[in-house]
Amino acid sequence: MRLNFLYISSIYILFSLLPVYSIDSKFIPINRDIKINQEMIILDGELNNKKFVLKNIDKLTIVNFWASWCKPCVAEIEELNNFQNYIIQEKLDVTLLGINIFDRLDDANKFYLKHHPVFEMLFDKERTISIEFAVAGVPETFFIKDNKILFKYVGKIDKEILKEGYDEAFK
Repeated sequence: MRLNFLYISSIYILFSLLPVYSIDSKFIPINRDIKINQEMIILDGELNNKKFVLKNIDKLTIVNFWASWCKPCVAEIEELNNFQNYIIQEKLDVTLLGINIFDRLDDANKFYLKHHPVFEMLFDKERTISIEFAVAGVPETFFIKDNKILFKYVGKIDKEILKEGYDEAFK
């Protein structure tokens, strides 16, 4: 009897999660207002502590959360660079940001020097931005517009998924 209950419960949970994790469902809808006013350090390969203030996100901003020890984060850097080049080439009105969380500043800078990102990379020295966004792990990529988190993508992202997210944000 108990085994039947566990079996039926497992089947129910599996099928209830299918819509969330189906192949067609790449983006997890959030639709939550967010008010950010956070100072972070710009990563540029040096420890000079130049500041960047993230606030009032009116235009579409794509924020990728990453860590230096995260293998999928390393694997997606080239794709993020390709998307940044696409933004420039197509003159798109979108900002791409990478925010390092769960790391030390020197590790984040070493990552920057090794992988040469061509988009703005930031370090969350206060270690609170991930709480504001409710980041569960890395990598996670958020699409924000008009001070609202529209949706997020969990896992390694590529240029095509970023393009889809860009298009989706303007529907």
